[in-house]
Amino acid sequence: MKAKLIKNISEKIAYARYKKNFLPKISKNLISNPNTATQICRDAEMELLWNPIGFKAGATNKSMWNKLKAKKPFFSYLYEESTYKNNGKVPFQKNLLGAELEVAFKIKNEVFNFNKKITKSNISKFIIGIAPAIEVVGFRQKLKAIDCLGRMISDFGLNVAFVAGKLKKYSLKKITSVPTTLINKTAKKNYPGNTKIVLGNPINSLIWLLNEIKKNNMILSFDFWVTSGSSTPIIPIKKGDLFYGNIKGLGSVSVKIS
Repeated sequence: MKAKLIKNISEKIAYARYKKNFLPKISKNLISNPNTATQICRDAEMELLWNPIGFKAGATNKSMWNKLKAKKPFFSYLYEESTYKNNGKVPFQKNLLGAELEVAFKIKNEVFNFNKKITKSNISKFIIGIAPAIEVVGFRQKLKAIDCLGRMISDFGLNVAFVAGKLKKYSLKKITSVPTTLINKTAKKNYPGNTKIVLGNPINSLIWLLNEIKKNNMILSFDFWVTSGSSTPIIPIKKGDLFYGNIKGLGSVSVKIS
């Protein structure tokens, strides 16, 4: 795809996020290639000029890879402007896909000075703590369903809001396979999950993401968040819904869609 067209799409997506409005559906032919979609996302992130607080991993449930024709996860920035307090409120907007319950890590920025590859044997020294988190996901385009991986990648990884629970020290061995539950208290529905659906272990997702951002020289000068991917299905959202998420042994997080 020509650089001028990529820039044009990137500018439109960034403007839509900034203004909290929506674009007509971008042709699937323009964003179906994951490499092109990634370039659109990187350019849109530069255009947005918001304040990053970390990164999110997406497409970390391998059972979805065949459907999405994915070969690996993707990542995008988390932003201060779309971060909300635990037990707080997230404004409702159109085209929300739903809520996800994730394992979030707070990472020392010293990781950027580490010249070796991040592995399971050295990852622990860079982890400040772990927290349960809810991510609200949705489109900046007028459509109702994910039709390809590039759609997710190019549109800021579908991130709309990030809410973290209390940060704590937690055994990395225990986080491998932990039951999780995301509850829509308004609708009185429970949605069970497990951390093991996140690339087999949220630590695998964290390691992959850290190596990717280091490789791409996406350096932050402060300690930062990483969300590792959803441990539950995407749970549909309506205005007024109250969500409560719990990761066994780690803690809980809650947010209302106002």
